[in-house]
Amino acid sequence: MPDITKKYDFFMTEISSLEKQIYVHLQKFEEIKETNKKLKATVDQLRKENEALLLKQEELESKLKEKFLDLEDINAINSLDPGEKEKIKSKINDFISRIDYHLGS
Repeated sequence: MPDITKKYDFFMTEISSLEKQIYVHLQKFEEIKETNKKLKATVDQLRKENEALLLKQEELESKLKEKFLDLEDINAINSLDPGEKEKIKSKINDFISRIDYHLGS
């Protein structure tokens, strides 16, 4: 009988030890699960912010291209020789005169 009692006590000790280990692992699992949930929320938020920043970047690049094109137009006008500039001014004045005439009618 003493042998059976020793075995019983040994198994009970082992079961108790295993229960403690299981409890510790469950606690760690819950902590990791909660951390994972928070990280997923952070990733979702960062993705949304990234999307907004990409849209803002596209908008700024578009505005920059418009400004660059405006500068190219100015440079193109400045590169004209004086005779061509006078011809363009004359045509513009002609158009203005026509518009004034039609508005006055």
